[in-house]
Amino acid sequence: MTDAVVGYDQNLPEIPGRRAWKKPSKHLVKEGDSSEWSVKEGRRESRTLLVPKIRQEVDAWRNSGYARASEVTRRLFEYWFQEDHDVPGFPGPLRYHFCQREAIETLAWLVEIADSKDAAALVQAYGKPEGDSIAGHLLSGTFDIETPVTGPRRLIRYVPESEAVREQDLPPKDLRRYAFKMATGSGKTWVMAMAVAWSYFHRRMVSGSEMSSNFLIISPNVIVHQRLEKDFGASRIFNELPLIPPEWRGSFSLKVVARGEATEPDPSGNLFLTNIQQLYQRDAQWEPENPVAALLGPQPQQNLVALDQRSMLERVKSLQDVVVINDEAHHVHDDDLQWTKALLDIREALPGGIGAWLDFTATPKDQGGMFFPWTVCDYPLAQAVEDQIVKAPLIVRRRDKDAPAPDDPEKVTKNNVVEKYDYWIRAAVQRWQEHAVAYAKLDPNPVLFIMAEKSNYADAIDEHLRTDPELGFKADEILVIHTNVGGDISKKDLEIARKAARDIDSARSPIKVIVSVMMLREGWDVRNVTVVLGLRPYTAKSQILPEQVIGRGLRLMTGVGPDRRQTLEVLGTRNLLKVLRDQLEQEGVGVAEVKEGPPRPITIEPLQERIEYDITIPITKPHLERDLRNLAELDPCALDPIFDQQELTETYRLRLKMEFATTETEVHQADIAADARPASEWLGAVTREVVKRAALSNAFARTYPIVRDYVRDRCFGGSVDLDDPKVRSNLARIELREGIAGYLAREIGHLTVVRRPVAFDGTEHRLSTTLPFSWRRDLTSTEPRGCTATKTVFNYVATYNAFERTFAGFLDRANDVVRFAALGTTEQGTTGTKFRVDYIKPDSGAIGFYHPDWVAVQKTPEGEVHWIIETKGRVWAGTEAEDQAMESWCARISEAAGTAWRYIRVNQREFDRREGGQLADLVEPSRLVFRDDEGGS
Repeated sequence: MTDAVVGYDQNLPEIPGRRAWKKPSKHLVKEGDSSEWSVKEGRRESRTLLVPKIRQEVDAWRNSGYARASEVTRRLFEYWFQEDHDVPGFPGPLRYHFCQREAIETLAWLVEIADSKDAAALVQAYGKPEGDSIAGHLLSGTFDIETPVTGPRRLIRYVPESEAVREQDLPPKDLRRYAFKMATGSGKTWVMAMAVAWSYFHRRMVSGSEMSSNFLIISPNVIVHQRLEKDFGASRIFNELPLIPPEWRGSFSLKVVARGEATEPDPSGNLFLTNIQQLYQRDAQWEPENPVAALLGPQPQQNLVALDQRSMLERVKSLQDVVVINDEAHHVHDDDLQWTKALLDIREALPGGIGAWLDFTATPKDQGGMFFPWTVCDYPLAQAVEDQIVKAPLIVRRRDKDAPAPDDPEKVTKNNVVEKYDYWIRAAVQRWQEHAVAYAKLDPNPVLFIMAEKSNYADAIDEHLRTDPELGFKADEILVIHTNVGGDISKKDLEIARKAARDIDSARSPIKVIVSVMMLREGWDVRNVTVVLGLRPYTAKSQILPEQVIGRGLRLMTGVGPDRRQTLEVLGTRNLLKVLRDQLEQEGVGVAEVKEGPPRPITIEPLQERIEYDITIPITKPHLERDLRNLAELDPCALDPIFDQQELTETYRLRLKMEFATTETEVHQADIAADARPASEWLGAVTREVVKRAALSNAFARTYPIVRDYVRDRCFGGSVDLDDPKVRSNLARIELREGIAGYLAREIGHLTVVRRPVAFDGTEHRLSTTLPFSWRRDLTSTEPRGCTATKTVFNYVATYNAFERTFAGFLDRANDVVRFAALGTTEQGTTGTKFRVDYIKPDSGAIGFYHPDWVAVQKTPEGEVHWIIETKGRVWAGTEAEDQAMESWCARISEAAGTAWRYIRVNQREFDRREGGQLADLVEPSRLVFRDDEGGS
């Protein structure tokens, strides 16, 4: 057993005889709910989609002696993994970790043996079964691949861990994009260097190679960029590590171009180093505003416009081809990001395109918590711990159940934060002191990292550490990093903070404690952190990953021999420890949806694979228009009275009653006289309501005289005196005014409508050109993915309820229906398919737009008939106007376009009583008779 640097009562779990450079054959497992553990035979299982099968293929390829591999691959693998290498600073011969070996072997196998150029093909060939598919959705088994007409392709699969069907975007077709999941501290920078060397010589020495001798290495922020620049600048990593065989060193020449350098590319080969922002942002005047910004550099901005990027992009675009390498690639998986678009532009601009796009990260997960579907290699944190190439993380908690745990942030303030957290601060300091004693005889200086929730909390903790004599820290031993509070920070202070973070691992650094409101970010690899105290309200919903909390402290400290086990202790709130424990135990599990919450919306869009089911719908301009000149023809006295004069015989009053609140006892009544404003004000209110209901633009002046005359001379069956107090009091009644407004709006609406001949808004609209739209209706926890069908161009059928789902299945099965689609009106009243027909609303006289439910193409002996179909679960009154509008539209289009269009309303009651399974069984001959808007035939 390997002794830990810090003494513990019991030895840490480990696999006897485990060596990091050998293939894993055993792994550690927890025994039930106890603290016991055991060693289990076999390699730790990967829960990614592709890795299990690809891992088997690569194992077999390795065992075969790399059969059918190129000579370049054979020679490099022999040099890297078979020959011994004495490297200054390494005790004994340098051996690459097995995870590094497997990663580069996987890349070579994918290119040379599997000849994989497309993520979709990779999924189809090597995607592992994910369990039973959801019936009626996954048409090809355990996963589907859809190709929208616009936007990226998608992978849809059932994920048992989430108990749901989930979808993820896929890279563009024929783009080699692979993700390598490698735990923090496992040496992925070395694998990146291996990939560069392999691609460089493959391009130069293998006939027909699609790799490249040009490389674009991208980092998410300035700190990661500086680390990469230190490793790759002046080809340092290739000169110091055994990466280039001796006989090839003379022919290896890479021109390294770092961020901000104006050097032009070299014909022999180039390695561009840049961070994400430099691909789309040219802000030479950027100034960091606080220590956080100074440490991390400029962050990507939202809604950036495309900029001319000669400094970096144009030089890359001048190359023949390139291989792209992303470090910390979980930052850059969103296809909508500007930098991604810039890379796709590069791909289009280069004659040879992008030879490979390689993502390296410990957490290749999208925003839904699922691994990138192009993940081809998996080296998890648990394996890195077992291989002892990172510190062993230890969760520290009090044994007694009543331990104080300040998990409620509402009870913590800047004034009591030290008091609330005092126990945990002292516990963390004591653990750090024990580490300091243990490491005293070694070179490293252990560091305590405290994560606070707010900037003023961090300041209070800093002051407490400095002023409490029992804690005993000096001011220069504490580094506080937080957002700007109380004004700008000078450049001098920023540089001090940045330098301290950069030098914190050196023996000369005085820093013993870091207090921050942020988690340690990628690239700021503070190896000397050995104790972490988390004082933030972490929750399971936050979906934090273990390496977001402890990742930057996992790297092994230098100056400690391999015979001593290094540890990272984590203390904190109950939530932090629970989430951290769960994530460590379940690394790789997709994040499940909240079962009691609403299902996530789906995106409905046309698919390229279903283009044969496309339907063309003529889009017409509205044929109903307003002509306010017709108001002059309206005689108010020719309208019907709607009230009786008897209603005006008494002055209208309101009666109030007062009740004692606690006993609901009535204690008083009072009459309140109605508002006796002038009649003109009430008539003006009626006029505004008429204009609103009938949707009349700028028509108040023309409508007011009609309202006035109608109320005065006809509304009550005869003439009334508008100045009579009784009349005015009754005009104050809202129900009376609404009655007048509703009636006049209908009459004026019909009178002012003019019907125009059919006119096309363009010639046609193909459903395949429909833009993607979000859909939330008819989604439940048991059926969260919406309705699917075969004979439609869309990926989903936009349904509102179970009846519409049933009707979609009916159309899909009907042998006389060749194709159909739901027209998908959204909650906002717009339609994804843009199809609508204008009509006069019978209740208000306003011009409205009717969005029918379905379009279907029926095969008949006389040819194809296009049907517009409306489905109703209940029979509603007042649908005649909609029906007449659709029948009129179909008749007009049939005549104008020469294509048969018909309309039918299908009520659920009649549908359930139907006999037969064809659309023809629902269609009555009488429905084919045209009725115009006036009811004629």
